[in-house]
Order: sequence, then C-alpha cells, then structure tokens
Amino acid sequence: MLDEIYIQSLLKKRFNSRSNSFLNGIGDDAAVCNLPSGKIVVSCDSQVENVHFIKKKFKPEEISLRALAIAASDISAMGGNPKFFTNSLFIPKGTSKEFINKIFTGFKKASKKFNILLIGGNVSQSSSFKIDITVIGELNSKKKYKEREKCKKGDYLYVSGNIGDAALGLKILKEKPYYRFTNTQKKLVKKYKQPNPRIELGLFLGKLDYITSMIDITDGLSIDLKRLIGSRNKKKLGAVLFWDDIPKAKEIERLKKRNDSLDYVLHGGDDYELMFTVDKRFSLKFERLAKEKNFKVSRIGEINTSNKIILNIGGQNKVLKPKGFIHKF
Repeated sequence: MLDEIYIQSLLKKRFNSRSNSFLNGIGDDAAVCNLPSGKIVVSCDSQVENVHFIKKKFKPEEISLRALAIAASDISAMGGNPKFFTNSLFIPKGTSKEFINKIFTGFKKASKKFNILLIGGNVSQSSSFKIDITVIGELNSKKKYKEREKCKKGDYLYVSGNIGDAALGLKILKEKPYYRFTNTQKKLVKKYKQPNPRIELGLFLGKLDYITSMIDITDGLSIDLKRLIGSRNKKKLGAVLFWDDIPKAKEIERLKKRNDSLDYVLHGGDDYELMFTVDKRFSLKFERLAKEKNFKVSRIGEINTSNKIILNIGGQNKVLKPKGFIHKF
C-alpha cells in the first residue's frame, strides 16, 4: 500500500546523504544547511496536473525532472547557484507505488544532473497530482545578483538558446502519438518536456556588473520582456525586437503561416532560456567572453524610451502587444 510511511522510507533510501552543505540529512523536522556566502536565493514553483502538464503524455520521471528544472531556472535568472530543494507531493487516491517510485527516479536524475540536493518535503492527499518545489540557492558574491526592471535606455537585449522550440514541441505532443514523431519532432518535444535551466550561464552573468537586468523566459518572450522592463518605470522604457535576430528552430522558420511562427517565438513560453540586458558600452567585450566560454547567446534588440515593445520584421516596425501564459482564476 502507498502511504506516507512508505514515501518517507523511499526518501531515506534514495537520498540518504549528508555533506558539508547539508548537515543533518533527511529525517528531521527541518534541514540544517551551510551556505558560506551569507546570502541565499529562494524560489518556489508548482506543477499541477492538467494545468502545467498532461499526465498521460508524460512518463512519471519526466514530470518530476521537469518540475525541478523549472524551479531551478528561477535561481539561475537571479545569477544564483541552486543548491537545495524541497518537494511537496499532492497525491490522488489510487496512485501506485510504481508511479511514486518513478517520480523519485526523476528527482534523483535531476538532482544529479543539476547538482541540487534534496533536503526534505511533504506529502498530502489531493484530487489531482501536483508537485510543489522550493529551491534554495546561493550567490557567488554577497553583492552581485540580477533583478528585473533595472535596465536602461540603450542597453542591448540578449537571449540564450533558441526561442519558441518548446511551444512548438507542446503542439506536436498534443497532436501526435510518440511513435509518429520524426527525430526533429522528438527534439522539439524534449525541449518542452525536459527544459535545461541555464545554471552555468546564470552564474557567469551574475558576476558581470554590466549585465543590468535578467529574467527567465517562462510564459512567453513578449510578456516576459514586459516584466523585465517593468510597468512602473518613470522613464517609460520600451524595446525594439529584431525578428531575424531571434534564434529559432528551422522548423519554426519553415512554417507556412507567418502568424504561427510569431506566436511560437514571441508568445509561446516554456523555453526557460535566460533573457538579459547588457550595457552597450560593454557589449563587444561581453560577446567575446561568451564565445570563449561556448555560451550560445544572441543579441535580439535594444531598450528604448518608446514605452512600447516594437517588432522589426521585414524592415517594418509594428507595435507588439505582449501576450503569453497567464493564470486566470
């Protein structure tokens, strides 16, 4: 029978480790952690069945691996290093031991891949399956971390990786069974199912004084750009985006309908790439350093004082209405 005691024993068996960072191990009422830097970065994130993922389209281990990757991405967006995580599981009646074992297999794989220690959690009954994760990270420096709404006129706008791949991957996942995927479609679906938080890049950017602001692309490039700039800034900042400079998969560029391409890239979300601004006086230096370290980053626009987001496409400027995923209650 699956119950709380079984899950506790499973945790101790799979994550029974102590370290200089995690002093008391799993089993107490709370975790005792050691972070020499003196400053921590904390973020929480939830993954809810039929809201954030379609359960029947995922293997159990994919659900938990994705949940931790998404939560860790928030720490990277601050220039921090994710160190620990807790997870609370909300489990429907009738859930099998096999399913929960595979959920923790995913956590184990993600923990090893991202070098983040599981330090505790909680379980509860629920009408649907949910995962709630808190990630705790540390800063390389007590003073250096990155925020939203700190960019200024003239800063250049950059992104990591490709944009829009995950949104197209989700569409493919919904429309086709796995056995009908081409190899290219499998890669796009993987981008959605297994996001890769840019931890090393975030740490690199966190050290640089001329990185003026940063966010991870969660709900869509356009809506997250609006959040990056901020809606309460007194200088009425906006931005211009250059469509041809936004890195995207060839499959998106080949779509017959231009509006579909725009939607996936500008409003699709689930990429978990970093979007950040650079003081233009240091842009060439930054691009040289990024290339030396093999970070894939692309300059896609510039911050201005238009109080709008403008898309330059085909040599024409058009005002872009920020759109993306928003929870509505």
